[in-house]
Amino acid sequence: MIVDVKVCMGTECSMMGNLNLYEYLEELQEDQPGKINLESVVCLKSCKEEPKISPVVSINGKIRSSRRIDQVISEIIQLIEKDEVENSNEVNKA
Repeated sequence: MIVDVKVCMGTECSMMGNLNLYEYLEELQEDQPGKINLESVVCLKSCKEEPKISPVVSINGKIRSSRRIDQVISEIIQLIEKDEVENSNEVNKA
């Protein structure tokens, strides 16, 4: 499974740290080739919703706050590791 990550680059989100987040995720994508589909998007349309969670990122279609870069990266790494374990288990069954 490829983890699909969309980083909101709307004015509010980029001013609140998503530019830095995108740079970190580019590095992670290089460290995990073929496992992350990274995309910057103009807006994820979540800044007007309550409770206010901007800045935001979409991970596999689920909108998440990206205020804590470490939590976003941790969630992505967990998804990658979970997929690796599941693929390993499938290979062992065969």
